[in-house]
Order: sequence, then structure tokens, then C-alpha cells
Amino acid sequence: MAQEPSGDARGFSPRPGPWQSDLSNGSVSPAEAKAPGNITQTPLGDAKSSFNYMIIVVAVVLLIGLFGLVGNGTVIWLLGFRVKRNPFSVYILNLAIADFLFLLSIAVVVLLFINNTRDLTILILPVLSTSYLAGLTLLMAISTERCISALFPIWYRCHRPAHLSAIVCAVLWGLSLCLGVVFSVGIYYHLVLFLIVILVYNVTSFLTLLVLCVSSLTLLFRVHCGSWRRQTTKLHRVILLTVLAFLLLGLPLNVGLFINLFFPSLFSFLRYEPIFYIPSVLNSTVNPVIYFFVGRQGQLPGRKALRDVLQSALTEDT
Repeated sequence: MAQEPSGDARGFSPRPGPWQSDLSNGSVSPAEAKAPGNITQTPLGDAKSSFNYMIIVVAVVLLIGLFGLVGNGTVIWLLGFRVKRNPFSVYILNLAIADFLFLLSIAVVVLLFINNTRDLTILILPVLSTSYLAGLTLLMAISTERCISALFPIWYRCHRPAHLSAIVCAVLWGLSLCLGVVFSVGIYYHLVLFLIVILVYNVTSFLTLLVLCVSSLTLLFRVHCGSWRRQTTKLHRVILLTVLAFLLLGLPLNVGLFINLFFPSLFSFLRYEPIFYIPSVLNSTVNPVIYFFVGRQGQLPGRKALRDVLQSALTEDT
């Protein structure tokens, strides 16, 4: 029998939680904040200070998201139409699409919050949850394949299927879309599937962390230690920096949501939840910066076409 999910079951990231909240996370309307004598207390203080706090968070998220949309849009355009593709550029293209959709969804949710039409966020939730999960799984695929190519270079060159990247990306997008739709339907109709998908998101986040840590340590050992020592390539640096960015910026939100789901007494996560979305949005914004920064390394001074810079970052050249 379907049952309404518990209000405490919030251990997942792609949801409109921080923008749909009531006074429990410090979000109040301007009228309430300015009402004479209104001294409603919230976890962040009185209503007026809490409203100002949400305005700051919204402004920061929109500003970062705007830069991220431009950066990821540029990467999508170049990799989709201007740059010769290779196995890893296909992954990067799909990761840029996932980041673009995630940032766009967050921006739409924020604008709905500003316009006080938060009920419409249910329409954005499938895109938000699908792009978030696709980004996690694509990052795992990139790191895993790069690790295999470094450990078994001869086998990788001779036996890797020609269209493996496209197949893997299609499968990951398909699975992410299915879970995103099920998740949204579960929320809308209060089905028990809601809780199952929450568990899937938490397990996926944990597997992402595990795979990224293992593959990154393996790559570092492969490049810098023992008889395997070799010069790092730009692609190697791009992947390591992308993984590092996720660990520093994307992981805190996942950890906070995991603690809130399983150990809510350890930390009052809901009080500061909107702040955790700032580094998560920044994580989706910083990847294009990494690509172009690494691509510029080792090149002669002067203006270079973004197409050449991006192609340089995603090849095996040192």
C-alpha cells in the first residue's frame, strides 16, 4: 500500500528543498519579514535576518549559476560541433550537458522561489534529479576508464570497443532519467518508491566517492611511483582536478544530506541547508574553468582559439 513518505527522509540532493522551505530553514516572505512587531524566531534568528540570509544565498547561487551556464554552454558547443571527438571528450561533453541542466534547473527553482510560485518546482524536479545523478555516474565512468587506460594501455588500445563511451553515456542517462521520473512521481503521489529512490541516490553518492578515491590514488601511484613513473598528460591533470573539485565542492552537500537522513541528531543540517547548495553549484561551474586552464598550460603566450585550448586539454599530449 502506498504511504506518504516521512518529512525527515531528505537524504538526497536533487530536490527543491531549500527553496520550498518554511520558517524551519529561515525562509519567509518580504511581507512577513517587514510586518510591524514581527519577531518570529527561526534557527537563524528573527524573520528579517532570516529573509536577508535567503536573499544572499539566492543571489550567490544565481551569480555562480550564470557563469556556469556560459562555461558549460561553451564546452557543449565546442565539443559538439567544433572539436574532434575522442573517447574521453564524449564523456566530458555529456558531463557538461549534465552540469548545464543541473545549473539551469537550480536557476529556475530559485526564480520560482522569488516569484512565490514554489509549487511549480515539481515540474523541474525530474530534470534536476536526472542531471544530478547523471553527473555523478558520468564522473565515475570517466575516472574508471582513465584508470583502466593507464594501468593496461596496450589492452585498452587494442580491445576497447569503438563506441564504448557513447554506449556507457546512453545507459547512464537512461538509468538517471528513469530514477528521476520515478522520484518525481513518488513525491507527487506520495508513493513509497520515494524512499527507495532516496536510498539509491545515497548509495550512488557513496559509490562515487569510493570509485573516485580508489581510481585517483591508483592514477597517482601509476604516474609518480616505482617503475611505472611517467610524465603526466593534460587529460590526466583534467581528470584529477575534476575529481578534486567534486571532493571539495560536491561532497559536502552529499555528506550533510546523508547525516541528516541517518544521524539527524549529530548536526542540524536543515538550519544551514541552503548554504550547502552554493559549493554544489560551484562544482558544476568550475569544470569548464579546469578544462581551459589546463589546456592553456605549455602553450606559447598569446591568444588561442578556445577550440584549440579545449582540444589540447582532452588529448594524451603532455
